[in-house]
Amino acid sequence: MSFRSSVLIWSRSIVCVTLLAVVAGCASAPQSSAPVASSPTLTPESSPKPLSSPIATPQSIPQSSSPTPEVSPASKPAAKPSRTVEKCVVRMAKVNDPESPLNIRSNPNASSKIVGQLPNGAFVDVKDEQDGWYSITGETPGWIAKSRTESNCGEKVERIEFGKGQDSIKIRDRFIGVGSHQYRLNLSKGQKLTVTRDREVFPRIVAPNGKDLIDYRELEAKENWTGELPETGNYEIVFESNFKGYEYGVLIEVQ
Repeated sequence: MSFRSSVLIWSRSIVCVTLLAVVAGCASAPQSSAPVASSPTLTPESSPKPLSSPIATPQSIPQSSSPTPEVSPASKPAAKPSRTVEKCVVRMAKVNDPESPLNIRSNPNASSKIVGQLPNGAFVDVKDEQDGWYSITGETPGWIAKSRTESNCGEKVERIEFGKGQDSIKIRDRFIGVGSHQYRLNLSKGQKLTVTRDREVFPRIVAPNGKDLIDYRELEAKENWTGELPETGNYEIVFESNFKGYEYGVLIEVQ
């Protein structure tokens, strides 16, 4: 064996011995006593939350700076003229009893003596009213229960007042039996009054001096009337009933 070969073998032996020593040293090195950090168990309460902007609540949402549009006066519903009933007297009633016939009693209570009976549809003249009972006249006078009849004002006076920007009003009502309904308006000379009916009967139009503005013979054919008022004062729109009553309707316009 040559000298060179011997040196090479000797060098390799030293390298192997050195590697074995390093491996042995690593195996026998003492373990570190420091605890190894472990990943914490995440519960719902401890779970990390993403960093983000807070959610806006209804209170924290910024409101638009645009002003709320106002309702223009033209779009607001117009106020209606005021109506005040100055007089209301029941003159007649019509029997409407679900347990017909209707008992006529001697006194205004359900325990008093029955003195007669009335069929449904019968008209009776009303003399007085007391505690929900009508005192009636006729062949069998006595008392009948108001709740078992149809009735309303036979004699009525109603005041109508127009305010600023108000120039018209619709009126509808009915008669049960005979009676008179008067609608009073305080108007000025030179104003124009228009009355238009939407039922069969046209009313009388009475001036402050008590004179009719329309000849009564023309009323039946009238559908509307327009005229310039001759004086200042109370004008009356008058409906009258001389038999079993009727429904009426009218439009009153003032300019």
